[in-house]
Amino acid sequence: MTNIETPLLIIGGGPAALIVAKVVSAASMGSLVIGHQALNDGQIVELSDASLEVLKPQGVINILRPYANCISPFSIAADKFEQVLKHHCVVNMNITVYDGMTISLPVTSPISSLSHTDQGVAVKLMDAHSEWSVNADRMVNTANLPQDLNGAIVEGAAIAGKILHNLPYSI
Repeated sequence: MTNIETPLLIIGGGPAALIVAKVVSAASMGSLVIGHQALNDGQIVELSDASLEVLKPQGVINILRPYANCISPFSIAADKFEQVLKHHCVVNMNITVYDGMTISLPVTSPISSLSHTDQGVAVKLMDAHSEWSVNADRMVNTANLPQDLNGAIVEGAAIAGKILHNLPYSI
């Protein structure tokens, strides 16, 4: 069985998983995103000021601009946002995205509420042909985070900030 080590394991779909990965990668922290699936439809969403404040320093607005429905106020289809951001995450050297995988939650873990501990987390990752052991310093499961685009952006960035500042977080 192959062993994968990562500072941050992010489990789940929706925009929050991608935002967490993008924000921590800007601080040179690597992450592994498992099982991401777009959770939003083609609904046009006007990004809030809080969302824009998260996305601008990350350079994400510039990447999204060609796909925007409107630049002022900045509006984009929620599914297009996830598609473009996921592609951008895939080409980022600090982010690895594995789709089509199943994960056994947590195989060995002292983490009872998915909060940061000094001992980390270990899980098994499987596809139809192989199995890997994944060891991570921290884990975020985005299942309980907001799925609406603005809520996911703001909450995902808040969790990433806590991770980067070594603060406890729970989700």
